[in-house]
Amino acid sequence: MAVIALAGGGTGGHVYPAIAIGDELRSRGHTVLYYGDPERLEARVAPQRGYEFRPVVAPQYPRSGLVGKIRFALGLLKATLATRSALKRDKVDAVLGVGGYISAPAVLASWTLGRGRAIHEANVVPGMANKLCARVAQQILLTYEKTATRLPGAAPRNVVGVPVNPAVLEGDRSVARSRYGLDPAVPTVLFVGGSLGAARLNELAIAIAKSTPGYQVLHLTGKRYHAEVRGAFADEVPGHVALVDYEDRMGDAYACADLVVCRAGSSTLAELTAVGKASLLIPSPNVTENHQEENARGLEEVGAAEVLIEAGWDIHSAAAKVHELMAGTDALKDMAAKAKAQARMDAAERGADVVEKLLSR
Repeated sequence: MAVIALAGGGTGGHVYPAIAIGDELRSRGHTVLYYGDPERLEARVAPQRGYEFRPVVAPQYPRSGLVGKIRFALGLLKATLATRSALKRDKVDAVLGVGGYISAPAVLASWTLGRGRAIHEANVVPGMANKLCARVAQQILLTYEKTATRLPGAAPRNVVGVPVNPAVLEGDRSVARSRYGLDPAVPTVLFVGGSLGAARLNELAIAIAKSTPGYQVLHLTGKRYHAEVRGAFADEVPGHVALVDYEDRMGDAYACADLVVCRAGSSTLAELTAVGKASLLIPSPNVTENHQEENARGLEEVGAAEVLIEAGWDIHSAAAKVHELMAGTDALKDMAAKAKAQARMDAAERGADVVEKLLSR
């Protein structure tokens, strides 16, 4: 059996698909390590899931300035050399980079060592790190076919989807609603801004919660915003509202929901299809090349979601859209069924298959 390193992170959209493929590789007898940023999400999640964690310190790519780019190049070289030593020490046979700037040193280091190397690109529009690493990759894993021509290099393209944590399938509606203090008989909308939270989604959730809409609100605020959101309710949080700062058991949150209002990161969309949930997608405007909107349009085209563009919106019209969707019980069920039809439940297995191809070279 081989030693395989997962590399990358920063957000749940990178970390959780990596963990899902890692879990599948471990089930096949391989030793799997995690290389990532010691100050970001992966440093907490990977050890919790039983992975040995290797800290990598690397610079982020500057968007402008010659001096900044020179410093970046020197910093990347330093990080690659340090990671090269770590890969040799760990006797790593192959590296899977999953995106985020922290993935580049491990993929580049594995190239200099002649070890196996693959990347997984979760979004329609590839990120900067994967654009760089694709030039030296031996295998490329994709979520969307249209991404194939947007990456350089001659490595084979494999459309496998985005692996999801199997735990998201384990939520029980009655048990979960009891846990959150919600009525099991009342329709519920879930607001979630991803692992880091989203200020604009929080504003919308607060406005709806205060309007006493006739349905319940489960609001995952994000840790950085939780105190601010809680403070928006001067006296006490209304009984039809449940506030949670961060949720490790997303299966419970999804099980409660009749509609999910969220960003459109690829990992989130994969979870929505896996659990079969109707959604109102509000793509983040603060991402590379507006890739979340391209992600979201795919689900909208098949009738599984509606898309609301944040730029120029006013809170009243956005709230009206949520009210409209929550009033259509049959329409929500139809959207949920169409979402479920888009699920790729074997993505982790297919991803692991591709990584194992590196071991036979």
